[in-house]
Amino acid sequence: MVNYRKWSGFGCLIGLVALVAFPPPAFAQYEYRIGKGQASIEPDHAILSVALAGYGAPREGRFSLEWKACANPGKADDATAVADRLYMLREGGVWQIDLNELKREAIAVAQSTNIRMIAGSENRLFALDVDNELLEAKIPSRGELRWRRKGVLQQTPRALTYWKDQLVMLDTAGRLWTAEDRRGPLTWNPMWECDDVIDIMGDRHDLYVLTAEQEILRYDEPTGWLRVAIHNGITYNQDMQLLMASDKGFWALDRSGTLYQGQHSSTRQLAVNALVIQKGKDRVAVLGADVCGFDASFVDAVKQDVQRTLGIAPNAVMVNASHTHYAPVTQKWHTWGPHCQKPDSAYLYTVVKSAVMDAMRQATQTLQPANLYIGKSEVEIGHNRSLPGTDLPYDKALDVIRIDYQNLHKDDIVFLAGCHPVFQNAGREGVTISPNYPGVAREMLLHHSNVKSAMFLQGCGGDINPVDADHRVTAEKLVSAVTEVLDGDAMQPIEGDITFHLDTVKFDSRPWPEDKIREFRTANAGREGDVGAEKNVRWADLMLNYINSDEMPATMPVIVQTFNIGNWKLIGISRETTTEYSLGIKALWPDKLVTVAGYCNDVSSYLPTSRHIQAGTYEGADSFFWYGQPNIFPENVYETIMESIKSRNR
Repeated sequence: MVNYRKWSGFGCLIGLVALVAFPPPAFAQYEYRIGKGQASIEPDHAILSVALAGYGAPREGRFSLEWKACANPGKADDATAVADRLYMLREGGVWQIDLNELKREAIAVAQSTNIRMIAGSENRLFALDVDNELLEAKIPSRGELRWRRKGVLQQTPRALTYWKDQLVMLDTAGRLWTAEDRRGPLTWNPMWECDDVIDIMGDRHDLYVLTAEQEILRYDEPTGWLRVAIHNGITYNQDMQLLMASDKGFWALDRSGTLYQGQHSSTRQLAVNALVIQKGKDRVAVLGADVCGFDASFVDAVKQDVQRTLGIAPNAVMVNASHTHYAPVTQKWHTWGPHCQKPDSAYLYTVVKSAVMDAMRQATQTLQPANLYIGKSEVEIGHNRSLPGTDLPYDKALDVIRIDYQNLHKDDIVFLAGCHPVFQNAGREGVTISPNYPGVAREMLLHHSNVKSAMFLQGCGGDINPVDADHRVTAEKLVSAVTEVLDGDAMQPIEGDITFHLDTVKFDSRPWPEDKIREFRTANAGREGDVGAEKNVRWADLMLNYINSDEMPATMPVIVQTFNIGNWKLIGISRETTTEYSLGIKALWPDKLVTVAGYCNDVSSYLPTSRHIQAGTYEGADSFFWYGQPNIFPENVYETIMESIKSRNR
């Protein structure tokens, strides 16, 4: 076996002499054009807080918000932020602080002692005085504010903010009122009620309230108030009094007068990686994202954008989710707690979708001659978590792909293993955004002298949990195994043409009869605080809504995508694919280089086998209620899928 590694040092000199003396051999030709891209999918400062995916517990949710103390300007009766300035109200006077220079002293900009409430928009401040008069002032570049009368409130206000070109006022009865910001008399319209609110905050897009229990709720039309942060005692353990939003992000003042800036508790490693491989006119793209999962509708929309902007066909794009349980929610979990039932739209579309397109553009713009090599090994980082008995299935396979570029001294690599990224759902780790062991392994591999970037793909780890309690230990084991493959001499060249296929195996959804659904709902109703029972009630309500609207899903499709890249076959299967599928698919082509990824293109349920269904394990039974599916798969789901793959012989 020829070792295709790049030469270095004295070996490089010998190689140059050899190239002068002898013409390049045939294998020196570069087989493909390959490009790689990467973009961050970390939530930015424009998003206050996101719910983390992966666990239905704790019932109150896991959220990313962390308050970081940054100054102590002292107590305030009210406060607002405009652009890069914080305005604080003290005994009727308004004081200004530059958010970029928090060590500087506050400057008095209004000395009146009659003001008791303030709010701000892009270049204006609003105030309520002791006579309930609403005042307005343009913010000057220097000097004091000059107030003018804008109207009189009939209600008794408790808090005031500005949101979407309207003023929002909370009265002492807990009702919110809105008035369109316009010239002339203001008309206040009663809107919503929210109990135990102590402050309200608006930014350009959203309206928030802070409750006496230190929960932060966001108005989520049309469903009402949605919890986005809680006093968890870890990243949020302060007793906040006031919330403010500015172009710089989100701020809070506690009752002692300490100023905090909101940030996301995160290891700051979340990313999406893209790899584009081309031969002739044929191109395929593989994306690996640090998310728990995607809905098929989102993936389909991304693929349409990729085709429209980059010209790559949808069935030539494979999207793999690492399934980390420490990423923001990116799919609809209809039966979970309200905070997890749908993604934050700003995060999913402004951050994630934009990053996917950025990574894809990078990959297509950096296409260059390259060769591919594959190495196959094993790594024992997991175990079968739920099947009864002994000698349980577990695909230990580790696949490593190396991209050797013509004009670069370092390689990109792709590595795949099948194991859930789940560890501690408690303490700081449980509320910290993280790609878990895949992200740690990626960064560790960058220390290898020949590795330019590392991309992880999740295998068929639906029923595989890690054997080690520390995800860093799992990453170390994985990196050690990848390094052995890279440093060995057994990597095989990938050569040949590219073909791609996208097939679907459809199963009838077999929904429950309506009377059975109602009986199930009744049996679970009235058990508030029981996470499982609450999930079952939501599932029943979802099914009844499907029946009433005649929108019950008719099928439960399983997507099987196949890329043939020369003598390498990459197969991606949708849903949380259990380990036997990987073992079974590779057995169909025992003499070929086959890699099997799960969690591809749609993660809408588990994909169990008859063993899971017969044993009633989580993967074969209760998980379908968590995923909001009409029913479990039939017992022969594995056999049906395997026969479909075998008969098509892609």
